[in-house]
This record gives sequence, C-alpha cells and structure tokens, in this order.
Amino acid sequence: MKEKYIAIILVFIIIFASAMGYLAYSGVFSVNSNPSPTATPTATPSATPLVTPTPTASFSPTPSIIPIAEPTSTPTIAPTPTPTPTAIPQPVDLRIFIASSLTHVVANMTQAFDAANNCNLIVNSGSSSALYTQITSGSPCDVFMSADTKWTKQLNRASLLYNNNYVNFTTNSLEMIIAQGNPKNITSLADLAKPGVKLVLADPSIPSGSYTNTTFWKIDSTWGNASSPQYNNSGAYVNYNYTVHQNVVSYELTVENVVGKVSLNVGTADAGVVFVSDAVYGQQSGSHVQFIPIPTSVNTQGIYGIGVIGSTTQSALAQKFMDFWSSTDGQALLTYYGFDS
Repeated sequence: MKEKYIAIILVFIIIFASAMGYLAYSGVFSVNSNPSPTATPTATPSATPLVTPTPTASFSPTPSIIPIAEPTSTPTIAPTPTPTPTAIPQPVDLRIFIASSLTHVVANMTQAFDAANNCNLIVNSGSSSALYTQITSGSPCDVFMSADTKWTKQLNRASLLYNNNYVNFTTNSLEMIIAQGNPKNITSLADLAKPGVKLVLADPSIPSGSYTNTTFWKIDSTWGNASSPQYNNSGAYVNYNYTVHQNVVSYELTVENVVGKVSLNVGTADAGVVFVSDAVYGQQSGSHVQFIPIPTSVNTQGIYGIGVIGSTTQSALAQKFMDFWSSTDGQALLTYYGFDS
C-alpha cells in the first residue's frame, strides 16, 4: 500500500513538473518572439513557477538601410538687383534756317540750347532769299531767321507759317570792309567809285545786297544831287550809284562770301560792303582787314524776322527757340555781335 502512494505521488510530481515546464517554456517564447539581434536570451526552466517578465520597452527593429536625411538647403542669397537706369529720350531734331550773317551769333548759343532742351539744332545757313526758296519748295524746316523781314511776311501771306507766328527781333546796318594794308588808300565812300578800285558786293537778290543798293541810291540822291540840302560840294558823289557799280568785280550770293573775298589778301578785291555784325566779328576774331563805318544819314538798316514754319512737328520747341531771341539773353547776345536791339 505504501508503494502505491509513493507511485501516485511520483506521477503527480511528474505531471506537475511537466505542467510547470510547459508554462515556463510558453511564457519565455511569448516574450522573445522577436529576439533582439544583439542578444540571444537563454531560458532555463525551473521547478518553481515562473513569472512572465514585463518588457521594459517596446522593441523597434533597426532597419538594415538607414535612410539618408534630406539635406537642409542653404538659402540662396538673391543678388541685389541693379537698378534699371531711367531711359533718356533721344534728342529731337530742330531744323533752323538762318541768314548767313547770323552764323556766329547762333553758333554761340546752340550747345547750351541743345543741352537745356534735349534737342539737336540742325542749322542751315545761306542767303535769306535762297532759304525762302528752299522752304517754299518743301525743304523740312522748323524755324526761319531772315535778314529781311519781307521774307517772313511773304511766308505768312502764303500761309506757310505756324499760326501766323513771326516777329521782328533785331536790326543790322552796313559797313565798308577794306583789304589788308588798304592798297588803294580807301578812306571814304567816295573812294569806292574811283577808277581802278576792285569792289566786291553782295548780290542785289539777297538782303545785304539790296541794302547796299539802297544806300548807294541814297548817296546819289542826296550827296550827289545838287538840289539836295545834303549835296556834297566836292561833286565826288554825282552819278554815284552808276559809277560805283562800274568797279564791281564780283557779286556774291552771301555776305559771308564778300567778307571772304576781301580777306583773301591776294589782290582779288580792294573793298566791299558788309554788315556791321561782320565788322564786329572780324574785330573780335583778330581779322587783318579794316572796317570803315558808313554814316547813318545814308546807311540802310535791315530788319530781321523770325518765324515758325507751319509744317513743323516740334511747334513747342520751335516757339521756345524763337522766344529766346526776344529775351534779355538773346538780345544781349545779338548786341555783343554787333546787331541792334
């Protein structure tokens, strides 16, 4: 009977031990179903009941490929934009037709006028009559400066001026020009009519030539006219207009050509008649020719006119140029070069 109880107890122990082993094995297997790659757990079954350990941290498997972090982009510093320069409008052209006697005075103001008004003065100089013909023939022109106001008046009568826009802005008178050294000893108007004197005059078709003819007729009808209170008793001026024209060797189409021929000093001309403004400029520039005034009583004063041409596309600028010559500065400049206000 004793052996029977011993056998029962052994069976019970074996069953109990088997059950404990199974439980121990099952708990370890549950905890380590995802074993760490760096440690291999060793489960040792024990006869005493095992308590399933509480994991201290949830396991996250380390990936075999470590993703490369996106590079932090370094912000690009935008370059400071270069300021766009303000576009300067191109200078506009203003075509100026001027009597040749105005060449020097206009040349003195063009640079300043261009700079102040962002323009380009295009100057065409010549005799007033020739310039008038060019304008009436359709040559592009914005402003006309004539040595004789009759040409601006004629343009206006032909409706070729902008808004009938013209004024008289200065005057000029005549003076004798004598070749360097005065080879014919010319001291007065009477000497121009002496035999052998080579005289150069402006053509009667241009203002200076027309004014010269008027002066010669005045001399003829006063100093050379025995019935005139102004008669010169010497008789040197009788038939003056005819006699003096017998000595003319050349009629020039601009007054500047008269100055040029007398100034050549090669015997081409002994004397001529030009504007006072030409004499003043000659003295200013150190010319070697001489100048002799013509008395006011027989001198002829030419009236200069200026007008804006009707076909102009720069009417405001043309008006500004025109107004300059009536201004204080314009009149002072004209006076400096020998013109009369």
